[in-house]
Amino acid sequence: MSVVTLFVESQTVRTERRFPRTTPISELHTRLEAIVGIQPSSQQLTITDPASSSPIPVTSTTLLTIPDYSVLHVTSTCSTSINFEDVSQVEKYEMQDTTYDAMSNTVRAFKRRHNMGRFADNASAMSIDNEDEFVEEAQNINVGQRCEVAWPGSELARRGCVRFVGKTQFRQGYWIGVEYDEPVGKNNGTVDGTVYFECAPLHGSFVRPDKVTVGDFPEEDFGSDLEEM
Repeated sequence: MSVVTLFVESQTVRTERRFPRTTPISELHTRLEAIVGIQPSSQQLTITDPASSSPIPVTSTTLLTIPDYSVLHVTSTCSTSINFEDVSQVEKYEMQDTTYDAMSNTVRAFKRRHNMGRFADNASAMSIDNEDEFVEEAQNINVGQRCEVAWPGSELARRGCVRFVGKTQFRQGYWIGVEYDEPVGKNNGTVDGTVYFECAPLHGSFVRPDKVTVGDFPEEDFGSDLEEM
């Protein structure tokens, strides 16, 4: 069966296709709909053969007289046709950043609660505005308990003792003040001039309750290991 090779071209498509030369033009319209997305009744066909630079209307009833490797132009006669590659023509929903930021079931909220990404460590604290944030987690933690604090981005944990449980003046929500066994903290229990507890410099820090695990976590004696070596 004789076939003709054509370059099918529309506003959004350019592709090489092969058609039987005996294909009626009425059937060609139907096939082109699946290629260019224009309904047969709205298609206007012109052809540019390799020897010519000017497109001419398709007037024949079949593809018998069309040369190989001609360009078949398909345009729409419908004034309301949509260019689907132009996203400005597509209606879409846009949410305000403040609305998204206030939601509690989003990826951003999850990262904020778990100190991930740009919310790592104190960055997450700065973004939380809920007065009762972490109140349930704080109810199970008491001053004087030994604890381990999860270290963001690491499997390591810092050990220390709980020195403060409650709300603060520097950020909304509930906080746990921890006195670390080693100087890995950020303060001495005082933040912005307010004393929440007292400890040695760089031994104190404030973390969210979900980062604190209380239990039997004795102070690690690194010095004894050195003496045995």
